[in-house]
Amino acid sequence: MSYLNREERRETIMLAAMKVALEEGFSAMTVRNIASRAGIAAGQVHHHFTSSGELKSQAFVRLIEEMMALPLVPENASWRDRLFSMLGSEDRRLEPYIRLWRQAQLLADSDAEIKGAYLLTMSMWHGETVKLILAGQRAGEFTLQDSAENIAWRLISLVCGLDGIYVLGMAEVDDAAFSRHLHHLIELELF
Repeated sequence: MSYLNREERRETIMLAAMKVALEEGFSAMTVRNIASRAGIAAGQVHHHFTSSGELKSQAFVRLIEEMMALPLVPENASWRDRLFSMLGSEDRRLEPYIRLWRQAQLLADSDAEIKGAYLLTMSMWHGETVKLILAGQRAGEFTLQDSAENIAWRLISLVCGLDGIYVLGMAEVDDAAFSRHLHHLIELELF
């Protein structure tokens, strides 16, 4: 590997960690595996990050930021479609991110750094959902009977609950049912 300054090497490590996380999940995010992907010695990972937990949590947050920035609907989409895509998009590109988010939720009980990162990403998701609700209200598409913050939490709670049932493979909560329930709550909350 050619010479990289400190920031470039740190970014190389971060990108390798993000790639490992998306492709193989948290359990594969070992220092050795990440260093191998980055083409560096394992000691370099320790030099740039205080712990593997710090690297995992920072990579996770970056990946969720990346996921939220993905253009999932056209720019001229309705605010309802934009909100739905933020909460329950059917875009298959999101699957690796969602798998990782599910893993983070499970790890949050036993890993303080992952818990912190998971809580941060939930707050980020909430913030982006609030922005969409308020933009839809300003555009005259949404009518709010409660604060955008409260509505966003209720929508996110429904999505998290449905996702928990969805991963169990219950026939009653397949893709179509997931979408139908989410559209119904959006209708109840904002129209």
